[in-house]
Amino acid sequence: MNNQDSSLWRDLVSNLREQRRHVHALINLSREQTHVLAAADVERLAEITQQQAEHLDEIDALEYQRQEIVRRVGESVGLHAQPPTLSDCAQIAPEQVSRTLKWLQRELVQDVRQLQTLNERNRMLVHHAAETVNMWLALVVNAACSQISYHPQADVGTSVILNAEV
Repeated sequence: MNNQDSSLWRDLVSNLREQRRHVHALINLSREQTHVLAAADVERLAEITQQQAEHLDEIDALEYQRQEIVRRVGESVGLHAQPPTLSDCAQIAPEQVSRTLKWLQRELVQDVRQLQTLNERNRMLVHHAAETVNMWLALVVNAACSQISYHPQADVGTSVILNAEV
């Protein structure tokens, strides 16, 4: 293995570790997002959404770099798969690098699955919150349309709902 190959393997491992760091940050943000959604903290939710977007942008850039590194590894060792996969690289890498690549690949898959589960839970929370808001809006609209049952002495166009005039 020459210095260029060694450098490519280091770059690939470093890239995957950096991607994993960003995925872990997304996992932590998604966990916090669950609590923020439950607390209806719109300000913090906006901050989390911004931070998530930044991590996703970084992952996207790292993924592009990873593909380029894998392509260069493939060229360097005569790997003919197009495009070469991480599994292809793990098969031809030196033993220690191969173990590290396989481990990182397994860990990234597990981390992404965990992130998917958290995001699905948060999606359901948002969906239920939207349904609740729609239900309350429907109740308010129905109350306004049948104002007599809430405040029979009210002037037309005024309704009292829960002791608040609207």
